[in-house]
Amino acid sequence: MTIFPIFSRLSTPDWPKSWRAAVCVWFDRELGLISVEHDGSITWDELQDIKDRLAGSHRVAIEVYPPRKRVVNCAPIRHLWLLGPGDWWPDLGREGAPDLSTLRDRYVAAQIVSTRA
Repeated sequence: MTIFPIFSRLSTPDWPKSWRAAVCVWFDRELGLISVEHDGSITWDELQDIKDRLAGSHRVAIEVYPPRKRVVNCAPIRHLWLLGPGDWWPDLGREGAPDLSTLRDRYVAAQIVSTRA
């Protein structure tokens, strides 16, 4: 596993001014995981900016909220998981049907259409 501490507020001279709540940021390129330690006041906009700067504005990232019994909450850290180009995600701001980007997506869509006919 390759986890790189990319930025630290205390040791990074060019710490982005828009990252007011972030304290330290790690990026595991193999997992596609951006971990952001923060002071408790981090905003969606700040997380979006961190994702854009590290992975690119064209990439999609998600957060996972597991069942209560599986929660691990021992530090103020947010985890952004980068999706791959073929991963589906609920694009709530877009109109129309989602892009069918995998063979499974196309197969399931075709099955649904054929059962309705």
